[in-house]
Amino acid sequence: KDGIPITREWKVYPSAAYGFGGPTTQLVLYDLLQLYTEQGRRGNQIQFGTLYNLLQRRGIRRPSTHDYQRLRRDIEILCSCRFHCKNAFWDRERQAYVDMNWQLFNSVFYFKENPHDSKAEMPFGFIEVSSVLQQIARTRGFFTLGFPAPFFYKLKPLEQRLSIYLAKKFMSQTLHQRFVDDLAKALPIDAKRPDNVRAILQNATNGLIQKKVPFLAGFELRKSSREGKWIAVFHRKCVPKLLPHRTEQLENPPEPTDQLVRRLCEISGQPEDWRWWRKCAQLLGPAGIDTAIGQFEETSRLHRVERPGAMLTKILKDVAANMGLAIGRPAI
Repeated sequence: KDGIPITREWKVYPSAAYGFGGPTTQLVLYDLLQLYTEQGRRGNQIQFGTLYNLLQRRGIRRPSTHDYQRLRRDIEILCSCRFHCKNAFWDRERQAYVDMNWQLFNSVFYFKENPHDSKAEMPFGFIEVSSVLQQIARTRGFFTLGFPAPFFYKLKPLEQRLSIYLAKKFMSQTLHQRFVDDLAKALPIDAKRPDNVRAILQNATNGLIQKKVPFLAGFELRKSSREGKWIAVFHRKCVPKLLPHRTEQLENPPEPTDQLVRRLCEISGQPEDWRWWRKCAQLLGPAGIDTAIGQFEETSRLHRVERPGAMLTKILKDVAANMGLAIGRPAI
């Protein structure tokens, strides 16, 4: 606020029964977020059908009892983890710093036709998305990896985490640099000796390059002349592109283009530009427009927007670029 740096503090509290989980928990979170995106990121439910459906997404055709037990455990971990945040953001409307406690998911529901057989599943299972995660999905979207899910599943656990981290950074940076110690805490890398941390990071990055992750061009380790600390330097090859998702059958049909245009006209305050708003609506569709409007509303909440039409246009162009599309209006 007002150019004054404020310290943020985020703490994650794990499941009391199972802790933070492991690589499979990471995959389940990835699958659930991908499903939510495929289903339009609308409402407070992610419809996964059955546990078998979730396992099938990873190519597990004949899951064992252990696979089912582990999947239930991972979902329980994701529902139990809580985030406690201090100074999470500045609320311009209320003129206040916000502390918040929240979680990713609230409840999960399974359905079975036999009360004594959990494998006799019925295809109605769903997990409830928390209001905070819904807001994140609507205003910021989820990470864009720029490669399909089967490719992600073939990566090692640390490579998966590093690819997600870099995909987020490379949306706006051509060169990303960070102190190795700080990066190791963020990923995380579990090693005590600094030289081991660097070696593990080097191996994970080499793995991404050898497997031809599309957005990573190169990597190097440098020692800072000022602090004497090691710095990890990642070079971008291209901006991660949003891949088209298959659209699931939803209970609510997609919002008609005319309604999207009306929303854009009202929010921008420029109904005279309806032809431009229609072009955006036709190109981006309901999901893209929802994302753009959510980002616009969040920007308006945090800062005063002098030219709402210009700001909305810029956001629409950014969303289009993230989807690998281009809108032909002259730059603002």
